[in-house]
Amino acid sequence: MSPAVCRNGHASETDDFCDECGAPITPDGAPVPASTPAPPAPAPAATAAVGEGTAEVCPRCGTPRTGRFCEEDGHDFVLQGGSAATPAPAPSPAPPAAPPAVGNGPEPEGTWLVTVEADRRYYESVVAREGPDIAAVTFPNYYPSAEVPLLGAEVRIGRRRVNGSTPPPQIDLAGPPLDPGVSHLHAVLLPVADDRGGDGWSVLDPGSTNGTTINYSDDPIALDTVVPLRAGDRVHVGAFTTLVIERR
Repeated sequence: MSPAVCRNGHASETDDFCDECGAPITPDGAPVPASTPAPPAPAPAATAAVGEGTAEVCPRCGTPRTGRFCEEDGHDFVLQGGSAATPAPAPSPAPPAAPPAVGNGPEPEGTWLVTVEADRRYYESVVAREGPDIAAVTFPNYYPSAEVPLLGAEVRIGRRRVNGSTPPPQIDLAGPPLDPGVSHLHAVLLPVADDRGGDGWSVLDPGSTNGTTINYSDDPIALDTVVPLRAGDRVHVGAFTTLVIERR
């Protein structure tokens, strides 16, 4: 007995369905009308039209995100969100617990504020560290100190743009006198809870040009990292500006 031949030309040992391709076989070898075609496979789900490695972008100016705050206009991706075309970033790790306070008993309740002043000791350390390149920056003869209450979800430190539409920082160091080492968005003070359940504040450098230091340290704090502060800590920005964190 000759092997059956399916409509696709395959020789098959079975005479009902081709054992090569599965096509049905008629007794006389005539082609069999195709059954109702199976529905086409579903198209792959649409994906966002973003390039490989595309980062979340600022909804104000379109600058790719490199940290919590936009380098161009200071947009806060954590509190205000980012572009809808890209997935939300993974939540930031919880900030480290603040070190225990010195002394007996909890700190008294009071108002947190920051005092802004020109700090000669800090200026001299910058001159010693930077060398002759800093000679063009002179310590101001007059710098009125200012006190700013620490309120809200964040307090930004920097200097306003002359012709920009971005809201100025809460602590505006545009002067006079101007500290030329201060970036437009230099640092951000953020509220945190301390290890005893009380309130406190921390500082974050979103990517300033000249860095942020604490308590006359020569080493700047890590970028985009929340660093807890204690009452009396001194935060240094620019060439001569110090912000003293106080609680009254």
